[in-house]
Amino acid sequence: MTKNKFQIKREATYQLLLEAGMSCFSEKGYAATTLGDIVARTGHTKGAFYGHFTSKEQLFMHVLDYQIQLTNGWTDIPKQYNTADTTLEEVLLITLSQLGQMVKGIDKWIVVLIDFYQQTKHDSEMHGMLKEKYRNWIAGIEALVITLQEKGWIPPEKDAHIIAIQVIAFNEGYAVFSLLFDGTNPGAHINGLVKLMS
Repeated sequence: MTKNKFQIKREATYQLLLEAGMSCFSEKGYAATTLGDIVARTGHTKGAFYGHFTSKEQLFMHVLDYQIQLTNGWTDIPKQYNTADTTLEEVLLITLSQLGQMVKGIDKWIVVLIDFYQQTKHDSEMHGMLKEKYRNWIAGIEALVITLQEKGWIPPEKDAHIIAIQVIAFNEGYAVFSLLFDGTNPGAHINGLVKLMS
């Protein structure tokens, strides 16, 4: 079915709001980002925002869904490589690099999630929705671990689900530590992941 001009314009506005929200949240944090910041990036009004979302919280959840769409297939990246000529460190570095490109270079997102949690922790509905997102992310990491096991980088007897939980906890701690102490050390990050997985 062909979309009319109104539908095309509406979808374009929705997309602009998603991308503006993702950028603003990453740059300023969840709490400091205002609806004015978001709509200013799109050239639209708050009325246009409310035509798509009921609140900043709802936009945030849509942004999380959008990130999941952007990263679709990331767990298959290691399938292009093999243990004969690529180490676990190398395949993880390649995978994380491509994952960063898929999310358009948006960084500091873990800190934004913590900020969102702090702002909404007394809202049981938001808390439940955030937990569901974490379940999805853990399932994605678990799929990556299984791929790495099938390809021979990780011993098959390791529990993929436990590794996935440990990886997400390590990544969050590493992200916060890096922000607090002004910088990342990609080598230390990869080495930590390798120790968790092998």
